[in-house]
Amino acid sequence: MSASMKASQSAIRAVLKKGAGASVQGVQEGVLSKVWARSTELTIDRGEGCYVFDIHGNKYMDAAAGIAVLNTGHSHPKVVAALKEQAEKLVHSQINNYHNEPLYEFTRRIGAHLPEGLNHIYLDNTGTAGIEAAVKLVRQHTKRPHVIVLFQGMHGRSGLCSAMTSNHSIRNPLYYPLPSGFYQAPFPSAFRWKISEEEATERAVSGLRDVLRGNVRPDQVAALVFEPILGEGGFVPINAEYYRRVKELCDQHGILMVMDEIQAGYGRSGKMWAHQHFCGENVPDVMVSSKGIASGMPLSMVAAKKHVMDSFTPGTHGGTFNGNVMSLAAACATLDVFEEEGIVENSRVQGNTLKGTLSAIFAEHMPGSDVRGYGLMIGVECVNPEAAAYIKKHCFMHSNVIILSPTGLDGSILRIMPPLTINEEQVIALSQAIEFAVSDWKKGVMLQ
Repeated sequence: MSASMKASQSAIRAVLKKGAGASVQGVQEGVLSKVWARSTELTIDRGEGCYVFDIHGNKYMDAAAGIAVLNTGHSHPKVVAALKEQAEKLVHSQINNYHNEPLYEFTRRIGAHLPEGLNHIYLDNTGTAGIEAAVKLVRQHTKRPHVIVLFQGMHGRSGLCSAMTSNHSIRNPLYYPLPSGFYQAPFPSAFRWKISEEEATERAVSGLRDVLRGNVRPDQVAALVFEPILGEGGFVPINAEYYRRVKELCDQHGILMVMDEIQAGYGRSGKMWAHQHFCGENVPDVMVSSKGIASGMPLSMVAAKKHVMDSFTPGTHGGTFNGNVMSLAAACATLDVFEEEGIVENSRVQGNTLKGTLSAIFAEHMPGSDVRGYGLMIGVECVNPEAAAYIKKHCFMHSNVIILSPTGLDGSILRIMPPLTINEEQVIALSQAIEFAVSDWKKGVMLQ
């Protein structure tokens, strides 16, 4: 680093340390768009494992993991080393023009981790871009125009993905008209509907049948796209019976099933892919992955059965940064961590412990709540939005624990998703921080 760059960096840090909140907000108001809703106003200097450190040296446990991106934790040494090595050789290798070693290495290795039959892949940069590619693929393959999604699903924020999403802040009327050709069916939400899982399954399957009877002809539907565990919708899992019946219905009408594993996949749920909790041998036809795939570097993957992916003929899709060589180097290092450190199994074990502890805490201090999820993808539906907001704020103020802003239809759902590298001691500390918050909420302790 040159002397002038070092001096500039030192000057910036000095300004930030004088008054991080005011200075950063001033920059944001003067230059940076205000479009991002923020969970904190921290100015972060570095990260390590399950922790981040602000510019004053304060340490925080990150129970959000970059919204389920940092499955290997912040700055895992293997990922950092791979990025350093790759940056010294090649930073950009446009996929139309060249092959490269990380591209070969990733495509060679990822097959061992993919569901059986989904052995052909397309690479892009983000989850949203992956969903857009998947929609183009299924339309091209089936020669059908329409797509069905499930209520409360979240598939991205582009124009097309906004049309697939039911969140009203994403489907902002000022963005209309959104792309057409998308229909919504119910998601099996037993807790929200206050019925049994069996009744919720029946209601949701019947709702899908109604869409196919009354809204769109089955022979005009290319695909059903859904998350095996709702992300922004509140970490609500589907169930095996719903999956089985819906897969049968899709197969009956020649409708492809597309699984959005962007948030729930890549070990987050305690299995490599969340739909493996429910699918048995009936794998989906297409699957989209991103977030945890490259430990913080931008990469997404569409995996499909060969006869489906073969519909993507040369030149029908692509992009400048598809399969970026730096991202692929990080993705290969991420696979090293998965294969050598057993973090998917750790997600299952630590997730079971954390879920069990949280279930007991909320049963005692906030009856009527619902603790759910798989692995280290745990949702807590509190009794009201105020309780969820209180717990998030309390954890940050009193325990230096970062939890995402509450989600769900009314903002009453906490999402707990620490890095998959979290250990037993850290799980205990996270549980204690949440118990402290829930206990104070029960006592009526006011937050400043």
